[in-house]
Amino acid sequence: MSKKLCAFAPATIANLSCGFDILGLALNSVGDRVEVSFAEGTAITISEIVNGDNLPKAAEKNCCSVVMQKMRERLGDTRGINIRIYKGFQSGSGLGSSSASSAAAAFVYNELLDRPFTKEELVPFAMEGERVACGAAHADNVAPAILGGIVLVREHNPIDMVQLPVLDSLYGVLMFPNIKIKTADARQMLPEKIKLTTATKQWANVGGFVAALYTNNYDLLSKSMQDLVAEPTRSQLIPKYQDLKKVAETNGALAFGISGSGPSVFALAKSEELAKDIQKAMLDCYADTGIETMSFIDKIESKGGARLSASF
Repeated sequence: MSKKLCAFAPATIANLSCGFDILGLALNSVGDRVEVSFAEGTAITISEIVNGDNLPKAAEKNCCSVVMQKMRERLGDTRGINIRIYKGFQSGSGLGSSSASSAAAAFVYNELLDRPFTKEELVPFAMEGERVACGAAHADNVAPAILGGIVLVREHNPIDMVQLPVLDSLYGVLMFPNIKIKTADARQMLPEKIKLTTATKQWANVGGFVAALYTNNYDLLSKSMQDLVAEPTRSQLIPKYQDLKKVAETNGALAFGISGSGPSVFALAKSEELAKDIQKAMLDCYADTGIETMSFIDKIESKGGARLSASF
C-alpha cells in the first residue's frame, strides 16, 4: 500500500490559429504535477492542492479524481487512492490548466497500475476530466499534454488523433496577461455561421499547416497559421492584442495568435535568439498597461508530454 508515484504534464496551446478545436501543441517547462498512492478502503481522496485553493477537493468535482474513477470503473479496481495536486500555472490562462491536471492524473494512475492502457488510450479518460472542469470533453489540449508534440484531433467520438511532426528548430513565446476570460464567454462570441469563402480559406490553412510540418517549411507554416474564425472576435477581449501581434511579427515571429480561448497569446520563432527578441518586444508593448503578465519561452519538441516526475 506504500507505492507512490508523481507525474508531470505540460501546459498546451490549443487551436494554433488555423485549427480551431482540432489542433494542440505541448509545451515543456510549465505544467502540473499529480501524485498518487494507494490508500486503505475504497475511497478516492484529494489530500492537498498546492497553488489551487479555488479548486474543488470533492472526488466527484475534481478533474483528477474523476479521471481516475473512470479508469477504475473500466478496470473494475476498487482500491482506495490518495491524490496530491501541484498547480504549476494559473487556471483560466488559456494554456490548458485543467488539461494538464487531467493528463498528469491519467498518466500517473496508469503507471501506478503497471500500464494497463497505452498513452493513446489514456486520452479519452483525460477528456472526462475536461468534461467536469469546463463542461465539454474535448481533446485538443489533453491529447498533446499526454502524447507531446503537435496533435491533430480528427474525430472525438470515437477519438481519432494524428501525432504530427515538429519543425527542426521551433520555439514558442508565451505571454499571459493576468485578466479573466471565461471560456464560455469566449465561445459565445464566435459566429454561428461563417461564409463558405472564409471556411474554404481556413481549411486550406489547416492543410498548409500540416504540409509545412511534414516538409519542414517555415514559410508555409507562417502563411498557414492565420485565424479567420475565432481571432476577429476573441482578440477584442485582450487589451492591445493588435499591438502585440504587430511587434511580434516585426521582430521575426513566424506566427502570432490566441492560446485556446485566451487571454494568453503565443508567438512562434525559428530560433531561441528570435524568441527572446519577440518576448522582450511583447513585454515592452505591455509595460504601460498596468496589467501583471507572465511570460516564458519553450523549445517545441516532438517528444515530451506526460511523464514521471519527482514529487513536490
